[in-house]
Amino acid sequence: MNTLSQTWRNVFGGMTKFEKIWLAIFSVVILAATIVFSATGTTWTDWKSIGLNWLVSPISALTGVICVLLVARTSIYNYSFGLVNSLAYGLVAWVAGYYGDWILNWFFFVPTQFLILVFWQKNLKPKSIDLVKVKKFTWLQILLVTAGAVAAFVVFGFVLHYVDFWFVNYMKRNASIYGNITKAFGIPLLGPMMDSSTEVLQIFAQILCIKRMAEQWPMWMATDIITIIMWSVVIITDPTSIPWALPTLIMWIAFLVNSIYGTKVWYREAKA
Repeated sequence: MNTLSQTWRNVFGGMTKFEKIWLAIFSVVILAATIVFSATGTTWTDWKSIGLNWLVSPISALTGVICVLLVARTSIYNYSFGLVNSLAYGLVAWVAGYYGDWILNWFFFVPTQFLILVFWQKNLKPKSIDLVKVKKFTWLQILLVTAGAVAAFVVFGFVLHYVDFWFVNYMKRNASIYGNITKAFGIPLLGPMMDSSTEVLQIFAQILCIKRMAEQWPMWMATDIITIIMWSVVIITDPTSIPWALPTLIMWIAFLVNSIYGTKVWYREAKA
């Protein structure tokens, strides 16, 4: 019991008033959305529906908001919550048809959580057991990283377009969410390109996170905005997805608020 209590204090102790309020608000909203919409939107004879609505989706959302807040606080404890979030959110993305997010979370974010633990442990602040030292790029490095990210997301966008075609037409999977995005906005390839942009931005941002670079946060913000739009499209085009998609949408809104906060904290720390 003492060990559990100490761990709790290590993870959540020392939070500012803003951080406590932010975490409380989004946690309550996620749980309320789960209870309200899952109560009427769950197929009670289908264990997959029950598990997705009542377990996977809220666990994904709650661990996600805790993880990103701990990253903003420069706390090394973020990796454990990030691991659970990557596994759960990857499954939610698979159900929605966002194959890029599924691939990213299960095959990139899961292993890189351990890299955060390893690299951050070597760069803790003096006399701190969890907070790390941060740094920032030069302008030339920022330009090079930006150019690389743009080139990568265009290439990956075409890959996702053909992957989606294969899943829908040959594996007879659910209707294409990419196709729904194209119908909603009237722009061909917009769906896979939006999905690709978030994956590439997250890959670059996660690498910068491992390296403790403040420039990760503008990438997270761009990802959050695009992904909020994408999950909104899921709910609009398929209202039956609300029980499990709405907590995910709330999670991404929380991510956006946190990214703004993280930008402030990390650039202040890097300057110091």
